[in-house]
Amino acid sequence: MKCPGCKHDNPEDAKFCNRCGQRLEPLCPKCGKINPPGSKFCNACGLPLSATSENPSHGQKEPVLETQGERKYVTVLFSDLSGYTAMSERLDPEDVKEITTEIFGEVAKVISKYEGFVEKYAGDAVMAIFGVPEVHEDDPARAIRAALEIHDLVAKISPGVEAKIGRPLTMHTGINSGLVVTGKVNLDKGVHGMAGDTINVAARLSSAAEANNILVGKRTYGRAEGYFEFEEMLPIKAKGKEEPVKNYRVISLREAPLTLHRLTGLKADLIGRQVEMAELREAVDELYDGKGTIFSICGDAGTGKSRLIEEFKNTLNHKNIQWLEGHAYAYAQNIPYFPLINLLSRIFQINEGDPPEKIREKIEIGILSLKSGETEAIPYVGNLFSLSYPEVEDISPEFWQSKFKESIWMILASLVQNNPTVILLEDLHWADQSSVELLRDILMEFRHPALLICLYRPQFSLFSGHQTAALGGIYHEIILRDLSLTESQIMVQSLLKTDVVPKALQRFLQTKVEGNPFYLEEVINALIDSGVLREDNGSWELTSEIRESEVSSNINGVITARLDRLERESRRVLQEASVIGRSFLYDILTQITELKDQCERYLLGLERLDLIRAKSLKPDLEYIFKHALTQEVVYNSLLKKERQKIHERIGSVMEQLFQDRLPEFYETLAFHFKQGQSIHKAIDYLTRSGEKSLGRYAIDEANKHFEEAFEILSNKTNRSEDEDVQLVSLIMKWAYVYYYRGDFRGLTELLNDHKSLAQSISDKSLTGMFFGWLGMSLWAREEYRASQRYLLEALQIGEQINNWKVIGYACTW
Repeated sequence: MKCPGCKHDNPEDAKFCNRCGQRLEPLCPKCGKINPPGSKFCNACGLPLSATSENPSHGQKEPVLETQGERKYVTVLFSDLSGYTAMSERLDPEDVKEITTEIFGEVAKVISKYEGFVEKYAGDAVMAIFGVPEVHEDDPARAIRAALEIHDLVAKISPGVEAKIGRPLTMHTGINSGLVVTGKVNLDKGVHGMAGDTINVAARLSSAAEANNILVGKRTYGRAEGYFEFEEMLPIKAKGKEEPVKNYRVISLREAPLTLHRLTGLKADLIGRQVEMAELREAVDELYDGKGTIFSICGDAGTGKSRLIEEFKNTLNHKNIQWLEGHAYAYAQNIPYFPLINLLSRIFQINEGDPPEKIREKIEIGILSLKSGETEAIPYVGNLFSLSYPEVEDISPEFWQSKFKESIWMILASLVQNNPTVILLEDLHWADQSSVELLRDILMEFRHPALLICLYRPQFSLFSGHQTAALGGIYHEIILRDLSLTESQIMVQSLLKTDVVPKALQRFLQTKVEGNPFYLEEVINALIDSGVLREDNGSWELTSEIRESEVSSNINGVITARLDRLERESRRVLQEASVIGRSFLYDILTQITELKDQCERYLLGLERLDLIRAKSLKPDLEYIFKHALTQEVVYNSLLKKERQKIHERIGSVMEQLFQDRLPEFYETLAFHFKQGQSIHKAIDYLTRSGEKSLGRYAIDEANKHFEEAFEILSNKTNRSEDEDVQLVSLIMKWAYVYYYRGDFRGLTELLNDHKSLAQSISDKSLTGMFFGWLGMSLWAREEYRASQRYLLEALQIGEQINNWKVIGYACTW
């Protein structure tokens, strides 16, 4: 085995170098596992151990590519040395070799600096690739910067050579971005696998460039225009191409880089929603006159609810209009009052990473700053964020709910007095029942000058028929449906910024995608990403037949097709993020991902692809999937066993990150551990979530949590004695839900089904409470003889074990 340090040849079974003493076992750069000598792959994580080996010639990392060919969007650089022929004619071959070795050695360092790699040397030319194996959002800019530095370094070397050969040395470079087909690359063995028209065009641009000029193709120009000054040149006739190649000469770096619109991620104008927009604008006019309005905007996923609101928001003068919003998320359906927590967090600028003391401070300052300034609301709002206040410690759930409703009413009423206000509540189909009921109560009585907009899908209904009638003229409902055939065609034209859409594309969209705006937008972007749909000289064309494997017939297939084109590492990060949820904290992701060191880079790439976006930057960086459907599809792409492992890691990380404020996250922890492998933790957090909901009189949510815990535990085979005790304890806590609902039939059936279990456990205090509950439940059903029998049995058990709680309850009932 050759020592990586001193290059000494050692025996194959050597663990340390005989000459310098360096450890010889391959160390996995990903997981840190030390592997036996001769290992080609890590025996812990499977990473190729040669993946990060250095190329001794130029100090570049060997690209790790798939052995099978793949399509990659890259930037290709061809740089040619002018003056090489004159130098060869006038200098000794040994001197020529020394000069070229110096030049191309420095060239390799520059390319490596910008994380490209030298694909090949060809006499007096070098070809480099940017985007393989690692894609960067600014690969075209990196390639141009590398070219500028290469030109500068040759210019510095030139004076010493010019005196000998009678002419200067210069470089002339061509750069082009586009699709290539890649194969296995091994720099040590000289195995390369790049093919495609992009490379040919880059070489042609290099040949056409004059001395010391850098010519770039149209796509490179489009992606780098914000970083450099360019001059458009006359089109070049290239071999094998019918149309001349547009090209641009690099002049210099821009002093102040500009952010430009990307070619991918195209966005259409708002199509087919003029009537709805007019209704919202009319409501704003009435708002200025002091009249409030309530809007429900209902539509299937992808029909453009959020887009309509985005465009509407952009029309407002935010100096005169106050905008407030709260969101519900799918993962938070069983968290009581989550949309209100979200709304209040935005109002009081509470961030998920804030410590309890900071949350308390923000709530108190925020409420005191309101015109009403009612301090009585502080404990109830603070309690919603799991803060402790003595005022709410010993009150009943019913009283807490009543006072909490008053507090929310007061806060909203105070806020809308400041300025004309728009309040947006998004994705209410994912709201918990307690939030919905509270929202209904508030809206039924809310007559302040505010525009309230509620967004949800058709499976949800905000108001009943008689409630809608009671609201009268202040309530309006907008139902968004798919676009018509004509509107769909207009949208595609708007996306592509052209009136001429390929007929094959039109047919495919009509038969496979129909009129869902989201589907249309995603399909077009996916086709552009794959290169099937390409712009050429201002017009769009299909480069090949649209196949089912390219774009599936439904939105899940569309998203999956886009995800399949991601690099393995980017896809992995996206999958891990999807397990966290629709929105995910950077801190959680970096602790659970397998790609900790690379995570930030891949997130930037995913942002560029418009799959995710930064939701907030301070105090904690948080991302959100652009679409909820994207997160669902990515999540479902993971094997169940893999999902379990990631859920487990997320739960463990959250326990550490939020150990000082766990009650806020009981429901989320319960979800992750239930989906993970820690059954007992799942049951524990589900039970805690149920008790938390019960304390806020969120009866439906409490029931869901207790029921989930019960199903897990009751269906477990070969339960231990401790687990039997846990099950009976859970039933005792669940009994309060039945009590508050008045469902004594259901409670009696539940208790009767588990009588034998309650009698068999060793914890007699639980057995006593169990029979006490059974007796009370039978009494409520007017089964007085049976009720008395079980209550007396409970009393007898309490007296035998001298447990005053059992005695007290038995006597009371």
